[in-house]
Amino acid sequence: MPTTPPHRNPYVLPPDLPVPVDDGAAAHLAGARLPALSLPSTQGLCVRLDRLPRPAVFFFYPRTGVPGEPAGDDWDRIPGARG
Repeated sequence: MPTTPPHRNPYVLPPDLPVPVDDGAAAHLAGARLPALSLPSTQGLCVRLDRLPRPAVFFFYPRTGVPGEPAGDDWDRIPGARG
């Protein structure tokens, strides 16, 4: 598995970082009903998506960092991975 060089600062954006482009593929989701799905929260509780007050914002990301391990060389190639 490739590793990030130790001198690279994860808080500084690389100059060649690709800019995410909204292709409109999720435009049909505006106003859609949320499923009756329970997800674990960072507080150790389960959250039912369909029971949340409106409006609600969800943030999903491709990987949770592991303390002491670099994100990897391909991390910046994932559009929007830096949140």
